[in-house]
Amino acid sequence: MKPFFRTAFFMIKNLKLVSFLRQTYYKQTNMEISSGKLLIATPELLMDHIFNQSVLLLTEHNDKGSMAFTVNKPLALRLNDIFEDIPANIQLWNGGPVETGNMFYIHNKPDLIPFSIPFDAKKNLHIGGDFEVIKKLLQDKIIDDRHIKFFLGYSGWAPGQLAREIKEKAWFVTPNDIDLFRVNPKDVWKEKIVSVNPNNIIWKNAPLNPHLN
Repeated sequence: MKPFFRTAFFMIKNLKLVSFLRQTYYKQTNMEISSGKLLIATPELLMDHIFNQSVLLLTEHNDKGSMAFTVNKPLALRLNDIFEDIPANIQLWNGGPVETGNMFYIHNKPDLIPFSIPFDAKKNLHIGGDFEVIKKLLQDKIIDDRHIKFFLGYSGWAPGQLAREIKEKAWFVTPNDIDLFRVNPKDVWKEKIVSVNPNNIIWKNAPLNPHLN
C-alpha cells in the first residue's frame, strides 16, 4: 500500500474508532441541570487545558446563567499564604477561569456564618458569608477544612450556554454523591466517569496532560 493510501486508511479507521468511542462513553440518562449537581468533564475535554479531567459543583443555574466550582484542582497555595493572621493550613483550590483574583468559599456551617447563601439543602451546602466571622472561626479552631473549602476563581456560563455544552457532549450531569471536603483530587474524576458508564473505564488511565503524551 502506498504511503498516501496507508495514511488515508488509518485516518478513516481512527475516525471510526473516535466515533465509536463517543457513542460508547456518552450513554447517559437525561439528568436535570440544577444547583447542587456535579458536572463531569467528558473525554471531549481531554485536550482542554482548563477543564480536562475536571469535576465541578454547580452552585447556581437559572435564566441568568450558571456558576460552578472545580473541586479537584488544588493550587500550590494555602490560605495562610494570603492571610497571615489565619493559622489554619488550609488548601486553596482552582475554582475556574473566571475572576481568578477573587476568593470564594463553600461551607456547611450556615448556623455559624451569617449571610450564607444555600444552594444544596440535602448536603447542607452554602456559598459565601461574612469572611470576618469565618476568619475568627478559623483562628479559634471552631471550623477547619472539614467544614469549608476555598477557591480562587469560578466557572461561569451565559444563559443557555451550559445546556448547549451538555448537548455537545462536553459534560455529564450527575447527582452530588461526593464529600466535597474530603475529595481525592487524583481519583474523583476517574471514579465519577466510570460510575456514569462502566465502558468509560478505558479513559481511567488517560494522562492529565495529553499534550505531553
